[in-house]
Amino acid sequence: MRIKIFTAAALLTLLLASCGSTEKIPYLVKAERLQLYELEQYAKIYEAKIMAKDVLTISVNTTVPEAAAPFNLGSNAGSGVGLTGGSYMSIQGATLQTYIVDKDGFIDYPIVGKVKMMGLTRVEAQEFIKDKIHPAYITEVPIVNVRFKNYKVSVLGEVSRPGQFVLDNEQCTILDALAMAGDMTIYGKRDNVMLIREDNNGRKSITRINLQNPRLMLDPEVYYLQQNDVLYVEPNKTKSKAAFIGTGETYAISIISTLLSITTLLVTIFR
Repeated sequence: MRIKIFTAAALLTLLLASCGSTEKIPYLVKAERLQLYELEQYAKIYEAKIMAKDVLTISVNTTVPEAAAPFNLGSNAGSGVGLTGGSYMSIQGATLQTYIVDKDGFIDYPIVGKVKMMGLTRVEAQEFIKDKIHPAYITEVPIVNVRFKNYKVSVLGEVSRPGQFVLDNEQCTILDALAMAGDMTIYGKRDNVMLIREDNNGRKSITRINLQNPRLMLDPEVYYLQQNDVLYVEPNKTKSKAAFIGTGETYAISIISTLLSITTLLVTIFR
């Protein structure tokens, strides 16, 4: 009789524990309660700003390729335009020249020279380059395309596929980053995720984020990740405690569990 009571109590404890833990699993709990006007107020299309150490590609296009050629220099491994025999010729199968933003925010751009790009969005940078080369160097209004070559975020800790992810576009939310990492494991702390961010001066800041709080979506400075951001998902108490259980302890727990099961079965058979 005592064993039945003990078994029932153990099952009830496990049931209550599992019910409590499920409350810590969902993201953005009760997000449907957010007011429409709040969502509209903070709705925006995030535009990343160019930072020091960013790597950019810049292409210039006109109806006369020769006019844009000096601004589309290609690298040896890439494609674009190269100077051969005193004239610009197309380089097939290569990539455009890349430009690294220095610590002061400048790039060395062909013909024009030093150009400050730091602090501009991609669209602003395109207009800025356009104004620099037209009409001073090109009579036709060119189409300028600026792209980030190294826009990346890192996700570490209790996720299925931790790693560094290079993005094709410049917009990535925290949930996007977790999706790329295969989502959090069941052991990840949803209410205390660490966001590590570096500014143009190399200073790092750390922000703690509660992914269960739906108002996170109303904070675009945190909800949208910047280039080179790092997300770290800490393990919860269950995982932390399990880390201290060695092979011997695990074996002992397994034996005790087996003996309890056998005892319960024998009592049931011979009662």
